[in-house]
Amino acid sequence: MTLREALSQIPDPRAQNRQYPLWGLLALILVAFLSRVDSLRGVERFARANPHLLPHLGL
Repeated sequence: MTLREALSQIPDPRAQNRQYPLWGLLALILVAFLSRVDSLRGVERFARANPHLLPHLGL
């Protein structure tokens, strides 16, 4: 099972009008935390600093 498959099995409690897939957001948070980011604001900075990663995460 791939990470994407595992994260895709997590139920998404958000409204149906969501813009990004939950598995992609969770993967971004995981990658950022593995890169020693310690806050959600840091995850945002990480995403802005590494835009080349986003298409690989479905974002």
